[in-house]
Amino acid sequence: MTKERLSNIELLRIAAILLIVSMHVGGVLLGTTNPWNRLLLTAINAIGNMGVTIFVLISGFFGIRFRWSRLLTLWLTALFYSLFATGADLFSGTAPTASVFFTMLTPVTSRRWWFLSCYVILMCLAPVLNYLVEHLSRRQLHYLLGILLCFFVLSPTLLLHPMTDDAGGKGLANMLTAYLIGRYLSRYGFPSWIRSHSPLLFAACFLTAFIGSYAAGCIHPPATLLLCKDNNVLMLLGATAILSWTLRHPFHSPAANWLAGFAFPLYLSNLHVIKLLQPYYVDHVDELQIWGILAVVMMIVVVAALLTEMLRRVLLDSTVRRLATWIDAKELPSF
Repeated sequence: MTKERLSNIELLRIAAILLIVSMHVGGVLLGTTNPWNRLLLTAINAIGNMGVTIFVLISGFFGIRFRWSRLLTLWLTALFYSLFATGADLFSGTAPTASVFFTMLTPVTSRRWWFLSCYVILMCLAPVLNYLVEHLSRRQLHYLLGILLCFFVLSPTLLLHPMTDDAGGKGLANMLTAYLIGRYLSRYGFPSWIRSHSPLLFAACFLTAFIGSYAAGCIHPPATLLLCKDNNVLMLLGATAILSWTLRHPFHSPAANWLAGFAFPLYLSNLHVIKLLQPYYVDHVDELQIWGILAVVMMIVVVAALLTEMLRRVLLDSTVRRLATWIDAKELPSF
């Protein structure tokens, strides 16, 4: 029997992806000379960069169960959106080279979307990661998580540079860390200081990242994202706090569960739609009316994702389901 999806968690997924998209929409505007615009844009980045960590923590908390059929479904979905993305790129002026078409046909291995590439690896590793958390002692898990946190979260937070070339924590190392933290929390529960003070902790992380990044950006504009990176301890703690709070407020909503099915398609399509729309709003970067324009851009991006995903489902869902059923019937080795 399929376990009923928790609408509170699905709503958190929706909120996370909308924050990520809003961060992408406004990212090109961070160089604005308007202090009010920069203030709001920095705030969006301070909370939006928690989005990916929230997604991975959720995956870790509930656990990824590897199946070959699921891997195939994800790969075919990525291929469809890669075709869509290539079309959008060509329409926006990208030269139709052999490299462009090769990337189109290899969306996972070519790292077209860094999160997708890392998530596929995470999915394949999940059986081993789940086994580790279930069979290591709590002390051994503390050691493992301590090493990961030290090198991939605390070090870049304190020293202001990452140990690996992963564009501010947007890579496999941090995804593995967040996933294992989610599994650990699922097995042993959230620490009492997080459970008791999750709203306060979330607010403190957000405000510290926002104020620190804004102050740094005023002095040295490239430092606007100083504390708003995935490998910063403020992003990890803030994401953990909001997950803890959300888990304590369960509810059921078919509408929220249905909309959450569009979260990943929105991630796969948003950057390429935004690229098409950017020429129409970047010139207004220093004007206050940019916020009305950005609201319209957000609506267009979301509607485009909804329509594209509905088209994909109409064209491909039945075929993909048949393939998935055939693979499951083969009973291929799982873990």
